[in-house]
Amino acid sequence: MNEFLFSDFPEVSTEDWKNQILKDLKGNPWDKVTWETEEGFKIEPFYRKEDTKDLPRVYKRNPGWNVTETITSESELSDLSKKGADAAILISHEEKGNQFGLKISSASDLEKLAGLTGNLPLVISLATRTVSFVDSLKKLTSSHNIVLGDFDPYGTALLCGELGTEETTLGKSFATLSGTKEFSGVAVHSHYLRDSGASIGQELAYSLSWGVDYLNRHLDAGVSIEDAASNIWFWMGIGSDYFTEIAKFRAMRILWTEILNAYKPGLGESVPALILARTSSFQFTAYDPYVNMLRGTTAAMSAVMGGADFVSVLPFDSEYATQQELGKRIARNSQLLLRYESFLDKVEDPAAGSYYLEVLTKKLAETAWAKFQTLETEGGFGEALKKGTIQKEISTRADKKRNALATKKEILLGTNQYPLPSERHPELGISLKEVEKRGNFSNKSTYTRLVPIRLSYEFDKWRNITDVHVSSGKKLPKIFLLTIGDLTMRKARAGFSSNFLGCLGYEIIDSLGFPSVKEGVSRAKELGGDIVVLCSSDEEYATYLPEFASEMKTQLPNSWKLLAGYPKDLITQAESLGIDDFIHMKRNIVEFMEKAQTKWIGK
Repeated sequence: MNEFLFSDFPEVSTEDWKNQILKDLKGNPWDKVTWETEEGFKIEPFYRKEDTKDLPRVYKRNPGWNVTETITSESELSDLSKKGADAAILISHEEKGNQFGLKISSASDLEKLAGLTGNLPLVISLATRTVSFVDSLKKLTSSHNIVLGDFDPYGTALLCGELGTEETTLGKSFATLSGTKEFSGVAVHSHYLRDSGASIGQELAYSLSWGVDYLNRHLDAGVSIEDAASNIWFWMGIGSDYFTEIAKFRAMRILWTEILNAYKPGLGESVPALILARTSSFQFTAYDPYVNMLRGTTAAMSAVMGGADFVSVLPFDSEYATQQELGKRIARNSQLLLRYESFLDKVEDPAAGSYYLEVLTKKLAETAWAKFQTLETEGGFGEALKKGTIQKEISTRADKKRNALATKKEILLGTNQYPLPSERHPELGISLKEVEKRGNFSNKSTYTRLVPIRLSYEFDKWRNITDVHVSSGKKLPKIFLLTIGDLTMRKARAGFSSNFLGCLGYEIIDSLGFPSVKEGVSRAKELGGDIVVLCSSDEEYATYLPEFASEMKTQLPNSWKLLAGYPKDLITQAESLGIDDFIHMKRNIVEFMEKAQTKWIGK
């Protein structure tokens, strides 16, 4: 059939394709159309069939996926299946007498709440209390088909600094949770890593090592490898890097299969990895939250096409809203669209056959496997956790991402790009205080803690000062863009300034241009400009700067004088004339926000 279809077309070699691309580049280097992933390997602009030889099959337990709803209050349990949910995560956590989520203090509490979900598959998140409810959890499999517990001492250590149980009893606890069909009681919460800023490759490598550590502890406690493999499942995060996330889930399945087969040939195929994927809070934003609908949908697509068994999408308004009924509905419906309009549940491996995704899967798997092997030779996941190696690597990666966001090397819509200055979320302050409280938590513990803080946190913190200020009835600072000179440059710099300064949430007043600096400053004074930004070309600043400084000193002595751009030859002169700051592509936005808020509103 293939020969018949393509016999009239001449064969085109890889070299022919590359030569054509180089011709179209018109002298630009080949590197112009390649890109480097966060993991450090390069991706070419095209791949062919010969690049995908000898790729292993991706094994999965069942086709399709479960649209999974997270439940933290009893009122959310009614008619879950009618709302479009296929599975439910019941959250019930206790810490030092404080309770979060559902009240589950006894077996009867658990049975009552589980009964309200119908017969949906359940994830019962009881953390360190999972073992004490083991009999009740296993009993639920008769009515709910699949029940997952989330006992994960290393996960507890990452969030709280301690295992939450005695290390000497871990093997016994694992053994207690194992051995029942359709029940898996031990989770690898790698989404904690993703929520804290880990890269895709880090999450993948650490998940494998984490899982192997737990497998070995099962075996040491006398559990068979078959029961150990069935008892462990993975709760992974989903970031916003669409294609690489697809590859991550596929690579996870391939590598976990390899690991299980190393213990017993054929085991990886008979007990494929069980994966729950949840959108990572790290990439979700508080401002312009409707963009989170897009982030959640594309993340869900990544997980589904990558082969996740359960997919949970955070509500778009989860960062600031206490009532999230609409957000949860949208989160469910985005997945229902993927199922009933895109039919992604009808294909065993939707990404198979895509040369690009196959090669990306292979490269990511090789990178993660190398890191996994290094971890194992150094003592494994538990040892690295005690040393703080993993936490340090993730913290370093997160800091790098935050710096990239602050300098616009990384873009987050609605946060550092195209912010909406008039948007207000004074209620976000509650969430920000909780994050600050977590960050300031004493780290005098056995394990170094990870603090899951979203990427946009610093932007949100300084921006929210404006919202609280306005909600209390106080005056909103005004920014006046004084445009003058070359039409193209003044418009470009005014646009950049609006985008840059919009992060503060102040009122921004643009202008069509002025024939003189004096008239521009006079208009700024008339409109009450607290911050005046001179927008022109670098060449013209030499002429306009002295007059701008003089007029501002005369007419608006208490206002800030800003220059849009960074004309290197004029910096010394500008500073001597009293220019307060320069806004440009390399300026750290968060540092500028702190400086501005301290000056015009106060911390």
